Amino acid sequence: MFPIGGPVTEEDIVDREAFITTLEMRLAGGQSIVLVGPRRTGKTSLAHEVLRRLKKRGFYTATVDCFRLSNRRDLAQSLINSCLENRTGMRRTLDVLKSHAKALADTAKLAVKLEDLQVSVDLFHIDLDEATVLNYALDLPETIATRDGKNMVVMFDEFQDISQIAGDDIYKKMRSYFQNHRRVSYLFLGSKEGMMKTLFGNRREAFYRFATIFSIPPIPQEAWIEYISRKFAEQNLAVEEEAIRQILEITQGHPYNTMLLCSEIYYILLETAKSTITPGIIKIGFDRAMLSLAPIYEVIIEELGHRPVIRQVLRSIARGSKVYTGKVNPNEIKRAIDYLIAKGIIEKTGRGTYRFIEPMFGEYVRRELL
Repeated sequence: MFPIGGPVTEEDIVDREAFITTLEMRLAGGQSIVLVGPRRTGKTSLAHEVLRRLKKRGFYTATVDCFRLSNRRDLAQSLINSCLENRTGMRRTLDVLKSHAKALADTAKLAVKLEDLQVSVDLFHIDLDEATVLNYALDLPETIATRDGKNMVVMFDEFQDISQIAGDDIYKKMRSYFQNHRRVSYLFLGSKEGMMKTLFGNRREAFYRFATIFSIPPIPQEAWIEYISRKFAEQNLAVEEEAIRQILEITQGHPYNTMLLCSEIYYILLETAKSTITPGIIKIGFDRAMLSLAPIYEVIIEELGHRPVIRQVLRSIARGSKVYTGKVNPNEIKRAIDYLIAKGIIEKTGRGTYRFIEPMFGEYVRRELL
C-alpha cells in the first residue's frame, strides 16, 4: 500500500505539485535542469512524473540510468534505445534489430521506421569503433527531434557517476554536442549534491552554467499527515493524527523511511487483525523497518572503512554532541565531515552542527557504533 523500492506513481507523490509544475514548465521552455537530492528521497519519481506529463503533451522523452552502465558502449546504446523508443514503441530496439530470432518481415518493418536515422545492425557491431557509436548516440536526440518536428527531454539519472564508466573527458564530449541542440532539454539527476553542484557550478568544469540547479524541497508535515491518513482510510483503518506525528518524529519526514515504516505498520495491522495504530504497533513497525534496513546500512559502514575519525564524527552526530573536540586535529575532523557530506550521509544544519540525511541510519549508528 505504501510503495517502497522504486519510483512511485502520481498518486503516491506527496505534496510536489508546485515543484513538478515548475520543472515541467522550464523543461518545456527549453531550459535544462539539474535535480539534486540524496538517494531514496524521491528524485527519480519526480523526474518520471515530469516526463510522463511532457510525453502526454506530445514531447519525446528519453532516460538513461548512469548507475547501471559499465562502459561508453553501454552509455551509447542506452541513449540510442531510449531515443528510438519514441518511434518504435520498443524499449530495446537495438536488441530487436540484432536478434536472429525475429522474423525477417518484422525486422524489415522496423528498418523502414529507422531508415532516415541510419540505424542498422552494422552500426552496433562489436568491432565498430566505440567513439563512432558514442558520437552517433550523443547527436541522436537532436536528430530525431528535428526530423520528427518534436521537442525532446532527455533525463540522465545519477549523472555524477558517468565519468566512472566513461572517463573524465566524457563531460567535455557531451557538452560539445548538447550545447548545439535546439530542440532538446536535459534533466540531470544526482544523489551526490556536492559533486553535482561542482559539475554545473564550477567555471572550470565542462557543464558550467549549462543547467539550472534545483534541490528537492522537504515535504511539509501536514502534507504527510493528509497522505498517510488517506492511505490508511482507503483500507478502512483508523489512524489518529497523533500517531502519524509519532511516525514522522521517528522518520523526520524522510520519504523512504516514512514509506517503509508506514508499510510495516500496515502489515502488522493486517497480521494482528487490528484496525487502530497504537504506540506499541509503531514500535514493532520501527523494529521491523530497522531489520530490513540493516543490510543496507552495514554496507555503508563497511564502505567507510575503519577510519577512527570518521567513526568518531558519526558517533558524535548520533549522540547530538559537538563534532569538534580538542582530542583530534580539527583538520582531520573537517576532512571526515567533508567526506561524509560528499557521500550523502550527513548534511550541515548550522555552524558546527550536522544531521544524518536518513534519520533511521542515525538510529543504526546509535545501536551499532555507540
